Amino acid sequence: MSKKEASKWFQTLTRLERSLLKQETKSSSSEERKPKKEMHERERQLLLKPQLQSKAVITKQIQKCKDMRSRLVPHQMRLAQMQLHQSHSYQQYTRSTHFLFKLGILECGISNELRLIQNEEKVLFDMQHKHHCTKKSIKDIIEKRTTHSNPYTKVQAKNYVDDVYKLVTV
Repeated sequence: MSKKEASKWFQTLTRLERSLLKQETKSSSSEERKPKKEMHERERQLLLKPQLQSKAVITKQIQKCKDMRSRLVPHQMRLAQMQLHQSHSYQQYTRSTHFLFKLGILECGISNELRLIQNEEKVLFDMQHKHHCTKKSIKDIIEKRTTHSNPYTKVQAKNYVDDVYKLVTV
């Protein structure tokens, strides 16, 4: 039927038939649209999964670094207290080998902990850099996918997302 014929035919229908026909077309069109929406949601989740996963790992690493620093603070305070005691006191105890040995052990322990913290912070920096690269890659993929309507480009974009996801999980 042409549009004119369809319009005339629709006008000849009763009010009840029109409303039933409208409801039927709405329900069939919403059923067609629903899988597309689900598909877009699934693609969105695939795109966001690498970002969310790397963000969670970064958050854990930040907390680990904070915990290590907070455990180090009492030792640094004790070391400062012992050094202050040593510099202002002329007692026999502060000049004893036992006191100097304890002071040296504490300095070595703090130095070692600082080195470990620096290593963990370097790991954190690398994670953040990797997250930034992942985020940039995902933005590029989304841009490619939205600018091209070619189905091949969409498949290629999904493959790129899979590659980015593998990069994050390795």
